[in-house]
Amino acid sequence: MFTKAEITQIRLHKLGMVESFTEPITFIRQVIALQTQNHQPALVNFLQHVDMSWLEVEQFFASNQIIKIWANRLTLHTFLAEDWEMVFRVFGTRTNIVNRLCQKEGIDLASLLMEIDELGQKRAVFSRKELEAIIGEYPSQVISSIIAQATIAGILYLLPSSDAVKNYSHRMRLGNYQTWTSEPEANLEALMMLIRRYLKGYGPATWEDFRHWSGLNIGEIKPAIAGLEAELDTFTIESQTYVSLKGEKKVPTAQKLFLSGKFDQAVIAYKDPTWLMTEAQRKSAWTVNGHCSAIIVANNQAIGLWKYDWKKDTLQFTVSYFETPCFEAEIKQELEHFASRLDKQATKIQYKGI
Repeated sequence: MFTKAEITQIRLHKLGMVESFTEPITFIRQVIALQTQNHQPALVNFLQHVDMSWLEVEQFFASNQIIKIWANRLTLHTFLAEDWEMVFRVFGTRTNIVNRLCQKEGIDLASLLMEIDELGQKRAVFSRKELEAIIGEYPSQVISSIIAQATIAGILYLLPSSDAVKNYSHRMRLGNYQTWTSEPEANLEALMMLIRRYLKGYGPATWEDFRHWSGLNIGEIKPAIAGLEAELDTFTIESQTYVSLKGEKKVPTAQKLFLSGKFDQAVIAYKDPTWLMTEAQRKSAWTVNGHCSAIIVANNQAIGLWKYDWKKDTLQFTVSYFETPCFEAEIKQELEHFASRLDKQATKIQYKGI
């Protein structure tokens, strides 16, 4: 149905790597969730895909339109607030690692979530220390997992802040608060909706890609796949089976130099990111502590990495090429454009090989 080159073009267009999104809501609805383990890199990621200034992105993150919660793969993501019930029905109604950790430690998870719920309804803002006092003295992994489960369950969300400060608020502060309960039919429809959204934002893709992105296993998604059968097209390229929504169309061929942020969707939303980079380049892009570096894309292929050093009113950049230096003028122009939206001066650009 599509060639690999055509799939690459479709994905680049969908992800805003050919033409930036003009509306933040449109972008976050398209990608569903933006990985947000670190606040500032998440803002950079957002900035690179949406035609906004740094101040406008900060204001958007501080609005009640979006939430920062732990969800797919139990990592911190930014979602639209309107998608929280979908997250609950897909991820909060299943037995996951949190349930298993609490069972191992002899923790009554349901009771702890009730106490956290009560705290949140009494206090507009509360800290991680207050949550730790409720949970008790357990390994940090257990404490963090219980807090994550409270976000998946639709109780609390993390407020925008520096990475060193962790304050939370209750879902009721967003208005229209009601308690959600697990309902098999509604849960299945939510999972089907998530798959539709994933394929709309990232497809054509493989089921392995969706499982990698969502953290769900094949047994958990099989009923939804069956329910969506009439809505999907399936085709094979080089023994790899791809899935797309019916009506998926080819897009005009385009090439644009693009600077991603860290943990960009183009890399982390697919099990196999070699549609954009080689396996050796993928290994170079991931640091030893598990961070996905910001990449440079040119001619529809990753050509290197970039990073910035923020110093008061200036930005200093480092560009690291995978192979031969190239596109220096275009990269310089993009880095200067990036700096201008932060009201900074790009004082120095250092080029080197990896």
